[in-house]
Amino acid sequence: MVMSDPDYRKRLAALEERLYNSNSAINVDGLLDGITALVSDLDHPAIKRMKNVEHFLHRYGDHVELIKNARMKPSDFEIVKVIGRGAFGEVQLVRHKSTRSVFAMKLLSKYEMIKRSDSAYYWEEREIMANANSEWIVQLHFAFQNHKYLYMVMDYMPGGDLVNLMSNYDVPEKWAKFYCAEVVLALDAIHSMGFVHRDVKPDNMLLDANGHLKLTDFGTCMRMDKDGLVHSDTAVGTPDYISPEVLKSQGGEGCYGRECDWWSVGVFLYEMLVGDTPFYADSLVGTYGKIMDHKRSLNFPTDVEMSDRAKSLICAFLTDRTERLGRNGVNEIKKHPFFKNDSWTWENIRQTVPPVVPELNSDVDTSNFDEIEKDDAPEETFQTPKAFAGNHLPFIGFTYSKSWSQPSKTRASSASAVETSSDGNLKILEEKLEMEKANKYEVEKKYKQAMEDINHLSQEEANIKREYMELERNIALIKHELKESQRKLEAESDNKRKIEFELKAKEKQLEDEIKARLTISKNSDDSTERLNSLERTIGDLNERLRQELDGSNKIKKLHSDLQIRYFSLEQNFNDLNSKCLELQTLRQALQNDIFHLQTALDTERNNRSQDVQKVQELSELIQCLQEEKLKSSEREKKYSQDLQKMQQDIFQLEKKIASVELDRDNFQRKWETEKQTLEDFIARDKDNNFLNSPIQANQDLIKELQVKLDQEKSQRSVLDTKLLEAEKKNSELSVDLTQLRQKVYSLQTELKTETDKCNNLNLQVEQEVQRRNLMQGDFKNQSHDLQKAKTREKQLTKEIQDLKEEKKNLDSEITKLKEEIKLHEFQNNELKEQLEAESYFASLYKNQLKNLKEEAETKDKQIKELTSDVQNIAQEKDSIGAQLQLALAKADSEQLARQIAEEQLSDVEKEKTMLELEIKELMSRHKNDLNKKESIITSFEDNKHSYIREIENLQQEKDALNNKIKELSEDNQKTKNSDIDKLKKLLEDEKLKKIQAVNKLAEIMNRKDLNPTKGKSSKAESEIKRRDKEKRKLEQELAMEKEKYNKMVEKMQRDIMEAQQSVIEETQARQKLQMEIDAKDSELEQLRQKLSFNNADNISVHSGNHDESITISDDSGVSSDSHLEGWLAIPQKASKKHFTWKKQYVVVSSRKVLFFNSENDKQNTDPIMVLDIDKLFHVRPVTQGDVYRAEAKDIPRIFQILYASEGEKCKLDDATLEPSPFSDRVGVISYKGHDFITLTYRTPTSCDSCHKPVSNLLHPPPALECKRCHIKVHKEHYDKNEEFIAYCKVNYDSSIQAKEMLLLAESTEKQKNWVQHLSKKVSKQGIVSTGNLSNPRGTKQYASMGPQLRGQQAGKSATLPPPNSRNS
Repeated sequence: MVMSDPDYRKRLAALEERLYNSNSAINVDGLLDGITALVSDLDHPAIKRMKNVEHFLHRYGDHVELIKNARMKPSDFEIVKVIGRGAFGEVQLVRHKSTRSVFAMKLLSKYEMIKRSDSAYYWEEREIMANANSEWIVQLHFAFQNHKYLYMVMDYMPGGDLVNLMSNYDVPEKWAKFYCAEVVLALDAIHSMGFVHRDVKPDNMLLDANGHLKLTDFGTCMRMDKDGLVHSDTAVGTPDYISPEVLKSQGGEGCYGRECDWWSVGVFLYEMLVGDTPFYADSLVGTYGKIMDHKRSLNFPTDVEMSDRAKSLICAFLTDRTERLGRNGVNEIKKHPFFKNDSWTWENIRQTVPPVVPELNSDVDTSNFDEIEKDDAPEETFQTPKAFAGNHLPFIGFTYSKSWSQPSKTRASSASAVETSSDGNLKILEEKLEMEKANKYEVEKKYKQAMEDINHLSQEEANIKREYMELERNIALIKHELKESQRKLEAESDNKRKIEFELKAKEKQLEDEIKARLTISKNSDDSTERLNSLERTIGDLNERLRQELDGSNKIKKLHSDLQIRYFSLEQNFNDLNSKCLELQTLRQALQNDIFHLQTALDTERNNRSQDVQKVQELSELIQCLQEEKLKSSEREKKYSQDLQKMQQDIFQLEKKIASVELDRDNFQRKWETEKQTLEDFIARDKDNNFLNSPIQANQDLIKELQVKLDQEKSQRSVLDTKLLEAEKKNSELSVDLTQLRQKVYSLQTELKTETDKCNNLNLQVEQEVQRRNLMQGDFKNQSHDLQKAKTREKQLTKEIQDLKEEKKNLDSEITKLKEEIKLHEFQNNELKEQLEAESYFASLYKNQLKNLKEEAETKDKQIKELTSDVQNIAQEKDSIGAQLQLALAKADSEQLARQIAEEQLSDVEKEKTMLELEIKELMSRHKNDLNKKESIITSFEDNKHSYIREIENLQQEKDALNNKIKELSEDNQKTKNSDIDKLKKLLEDEKLKKIQAVNKLAEIMNRKDLNPTKGKSSKAESEIKRRDKEKRKLEQELAMEKEKYNKMVEKMQRDIMEAQQSVIEETQARQKLQMEIDAKDSELEQLRQKLSFNNADNISVHSGNHDESITISDDSGVSSDSHLEGWLAIPQKASKKHFTWKKQYVVVSSRKVLFFNSENDKQNTDPIMVLDIDKLFHVRPVTQGDVYRAEAKDIPRIFQILYASEGEKCKLDDATLEPSPFSDRVGVISYKGHDFITLTYRTPTSCDSCHKPVSNLLHPPPALECKRCHIKVHKEHYDKNEEFIAYCKVNYDSSIQAKEMLLLAESTEKQKNWVQHLSKKVSKQGIVSTGNLSNPRGTKQYASMGPQLRGQQAGKSATLPPPNSRNS
């Protein structure tokens, strides 16, 4: 009857839909998770004591084991390899045992999830991968769990991530465009689901087997509200890719939208094109500072080729969120001109061939993933709870199966149908089945007909395509024939016009030549003899010139050789002088050192006797401590026995209390039952007897009842007294329990203190023994070094004597060479005078010879031309007629040849068109093959571009050399041409003068009377000529002076360049010498220490026990604590994500810190870099925030040195350290020279003012960190206007430029030793915290000092401002 209720059936159907819906909170998987979670959370001994819990576990425990065995579990998969590891777990490549399909399985630790609940978004990750139907997102197949881990089984992406691709290839802009477009589409898919990713980076972009991109790692995703915004108070993401608005949300409630993902896309695109992130810095503070000041810090390198479109897109992404591209939707990004191309569109990009297709050997190929080391760290799990904790409750409903969720709707509908048919509706269902079969048969028929139609249409399509191709060929042939006919017509018309024009031109040439040759015929006979005589004289003079030039060249060579020898000898002489002076200074310094050491020895002898007494006292103390240790161990045994007894007593008392409580409960129950029976009895008696019996009987009954009541009251009073006694005993026992617990706690504390004391005493004893052994070993080494030093002194004295002898010999040789040089100079002067005289006469002879040659040549030419012209005129008349006939014949033959060639061309072009059509068909077939090969071609093209660049460089060098050769050849030709032009001009001038003189003589002879005006005109002409001559002379002098000036300028420039080079070389040499001197100073300090020990041992003979310890100190401040040396490593920026370290041998002396490549360089005194200790600001260990690019295991071994750039000396090749950037000013709090940035720390760090922790994993307090000196402080100190810190060591003096250096020690113990040693040095000799380098040592202030000391020092210093004032 109930099942026939339609409302009830509807409710059941709705409930079943929810049970089978994978997105429902009460689906079957969620309910099964709930039972298993409850059982696992209740299955603990402390909780099992409750009866209800025990009953529940007894009822459902076996069923839960059945559920666990029946559902998906980790043992269903074979682990192939670990391919990734993160903060919450790891990613494994697995194979399903039954289906043999390959998946990537992600393991998430439940303990870490609850521990970091503010940054763990595993539900969002599971929801996105389970519900996403996008090809841009990695799909989830299974999700299950056990008591330790959450498991997510998803698609395996064998192509690796984009970080691997960028490290293996130089990514061109075409590739970057493709991958950036795919990232945009993937992010649009996540945004359309209502989520923001918040951690977009190349590590989370994976490539599938075809090379296409998919997004993964949705652990930081967060769902958007109605306005498309996200509200969060923690900065989530990777530092290099995080946006400014996400950074601002740290510490306060931030509000931002999907535009934070587009910022990360801009960073990713920049990294693809440049090879590094735009806001890269060595520390977290540096990267965050650059991100906040992105308008000034975003720069594009000049050495990287990048299009303007790419730059505009990056700038559009890396701006404020109000102006950022993509804030109004994805279409805004898709329309950007950067994405315009011919190979793909936004709709078909997934179907195109990507730039890189991964080459895979098998379905389990992991060649595109990095090798991951085994994690040997112990697994952290939940502790056994004492009460109900509910650790597994947050993960109820996490289980998911893709195969189960897909048919959920069909299951729900079928289940409802089955239940509604419970009233006997089987016939209706059978009819429906028959109908469905009939429909299925009809559909199959239609499908077959449709397939036949499709085949017929495909055949018709193929025929139509063939007809279309034939028509295209015919059309192309017709067009070609039309073009050929037009070309023939145009060619014939052009030929006719050219022939007519050539005929006219040749007729004009004939007429001109005939006229010219008739006019030429009149000059010269007597020039041949004069030419011959002049040529002979020229030959004789040339021979004399050659002999004189050869002699002068030999003399010049001798002179240059002598000068070179002279300079070399002078250099040797200067070097020897400098060496002698250095040796003398060294000798004096050594003598002074010996004197100081002797004085120091006397004082050390006195101190030694005192030290012996101290040693005896220490030995007595050690014995006393050992006795105390024995006593304390006996006490511990007693205390442990007492503790055991007390625990047994407590256990017995608890048992007694429990038994008393049970008795009390039983008494109360009995009393209540008896009371109820009495009341029932009284009620019955009243109902039955009061009406029927007489009054006396009723009174008797009442009396009896009163007697019974009195008896019950007496019994009740007795029970009450017993209860009170039991409660008293219970209270007394509870008091005793508390007292016993307090005693146990006090005994435990005393035990701990005694054990700590014992450990400290043992450490002190061991340290004393080690000291004694070290002192004895040092003593032996120093005696050995003393002998070496003595032998070295003897060798130095011998070398000094040899150098003196060599100096005397060189002085004698130099005097001889000077005398020879004077003789050679005298001879050179005489030869120069002879050369000048001979060159003057030679120039006169040359000028005369040139004039005569030119006259003779002109006359010979005229004669030859006249004779040849007469003969040629007659010959040319005959030849012109023949040429005309030949030209006509040639024109006819050329026309025929052209016609034949054009016909051949037409045939060739026909064949060409046919071939082009065939090529089109082949191109359509081979497009797919070409797309596959394009990726290979691009790689070859990249190699080709690199080779082309090298070839271009070589060609540029070759062109430069060719240009130089051409310039030299042109200069030679110009000089020759200029000489020839000058000679021709002189010949013409002389001819004109001769003609003018002849004409004037003829006029004078013919005239009879002289005109008086002629004298005046001749005077004016003579003045004009004189002025012209003066003008020419002045022009020549000007040209000479210009040439001299240009030569002087060139010489000056050369001299300046040489001087600059010499200055640079001198500075380099000075730095090298200074570094060598510093290295030698450190060696001298070591020798002094060893000498002090050896002298103390030699003078005061020690006859005591060998166990006594010796401590030696020096008045000069040099002690065994002042020297330290060992291996350290310096970071080198070789990779994008992590530091690489370069080992160097470091030596710390009393004044310097020396860096060597090896110990051999130390022996050769060849340091790479030297730091002055008096220029150091501070030395401190680092935190994870300072060096987040370093590996986590290396951070305890790293420490930082902050120093002034003035105190650094290094070789130019090895100068790799860069000053830390202090230019960012956005979001900076200035206080006492510090530039503070607000941050929060989740890794363990402490305040430098109050020494309390600044870090917290879940809720870190706001903190401040100085960008300059890296001091970390609570923000509360600044907000409360406290006097919490001293002035900045770096920023107070603007003249000091600070640099920071990170150093990696071999172990954590060595790191502590280095930091302690260097901090002692800095406290004595480092730069004062006020930044004033001129202040005396010893007045240094530290940020870590207490508030009282800081107040006193701030009050006393005269240079500091008052303590309450703050820098604005």
